[in-house]
Amino acid sequence: MINLVQTLETCWYVSPPWGKEIPPLEVSLLEKVYVTTTKSFGYCCGIEWSAKGWNYEIVSGNDNLTVLGREIIGTGNLQLVIKEKPVFCLGETVEFRFHGNGPPARIVQGIQLIYDSWFYCIEWMSPGISENGDASGEEKMGQASYPTDPPSTQTSTPKKPAPFSKPLPRDELFTFRDAIALGGASPIARVTDYDLERVRL
Repeated sequence: MINLVQTLETCWYVSPPWGKEIPPLEVSLLEKVYVTTTKSFGYCCGIEWSAKGWNYEIVSGNDNLTVLGREIIGTGNLQLVIKEKPVFCLGETVEFRFHGNGPPARIVQGIQLIYDSWFYCIEWMSPGISENGDASGEEKMGQASYPTDPPSTQTSTPKKPAPFSKPLPRDELFTFRDAIALGGASPIARVTDYDLERVRL
């Protein structure tokens, strides 16, 4: 059990949830897509890993849709509404500036455009261990030993929304501050590039 805990605490942050190879994407960020379930067009403003694979955030009219790759068809046309591209890419190993006592390295598991700002999904804390010794999922994440009290982070306040980046409902926009407020109830937080640094090899 001790060896399992030590292994988890030393390698969880460099173990991507998708395995050895990152699965291919169905569409690109900012690509115009056709959503087969709603029979409507929209733009991909976010991609995030889930237990079922890549989730795609699609803005279609006044609606925000979260769909799987099999529910969309890419057109190959990009909507270039902002000048800045994402600083980091999916699957990239980055350093989290507010890692507390734990290791700083994280893997970017999602990218999302909210208003005119890019947000990156990372695990901000290590998984927990259940009593039977199994690495647990989100239900156990609050049991992690670090960071127990990470410092708050300051992020720039987005100014005005892009044409298709309608703000998500409050319960869907989970930021680093929310993670702290919930005492680590979820291991995933959305952070800006201010909170991350590129790993220097």
